[in-house]
Amino acid sequence: MGLYKKDHLIFLAIFFVVLASCILILTLGLKTKKQKDIFVKVLGAFLLGWIILNRISLAIWKHNALELIPNTYCGMSSLLLGLFTTFGKPNLKIFSFLFYVEIFGGIATLFYSNFLLQGPSFWFFPTFSGMAHHAVGVIVCIILCMCGWFEPSVKRIHYFAIGMCSYTIFGLFLLDALHIPETMHIDSPIIPGTPIKWWFLTLFGTIAVAIVSYIYQLIKTKNRAKHLQKTNNGINTSPCD
Repeated sequence: MGLYKKDHLIFLAIFFVVLASCILILTLGLKTKKQKDIFVKVLGAFLLGWIILNRISLAIWKHNALELIPNTYCGMSSLLLGLFTTFGKPNLKIFSFLFYVEIFGGIATLFYSNFLLQGPSFWFFPTFSGMAHHAVGVIVCIILCMCGWFEPSVKRIHYFAIGMCSYTIFGLFLLDALHIPETMHIDSPIIPGTPIKWWFLTLFGTIAVAIVSYIYQLIKTKNRAKHLQKTNNGINTSPCD
């Protein structure tokens, strides 16, 4: 049990198989926009189910109903992303926040989880369901992009900062009103033994999102220009009647 032990490696292998299967289903089996939208909603419902099961298992294990409330960036993002993909529509503004928290937080947890030793085994349900909702969250984010539900945009960078500030305010409520510790990295560091907390994620996370969005749009603009040039060259070299 632990990072990169047998059970963890089995889980990662399953994750990559499921991810590849979802991509194959999408690229080879789903042709219409309606089919792709349904696929996104099914995956969103799957994510929603896993985060709910995770919170319930934590509440039962710790004998505390307050555990039903997500108090981490990833937990809250899995809940919201599940809700907004299941019941929402493409290109919602909130995706410009949830996408980045979910995919970066999910990948970090899949490969460097800090809660694998909390139970007797990797398959201890609070542990397994925690890994599962992170894994499904990453898959949902990838499928969102492939289905046209989300696209990085420089014009929407501010939604990430607004979202992080909203999480901090919610975290302060959980800390002060409900006395839930280790909430949104307000009272606990991201990396144990360092002073890096919520402010670091908010500040440098916004910068990282800005860089990713700018690079994406730069590549997209260049590819569009190349496509137009090829199209124009094809028209110019076509035989005349």
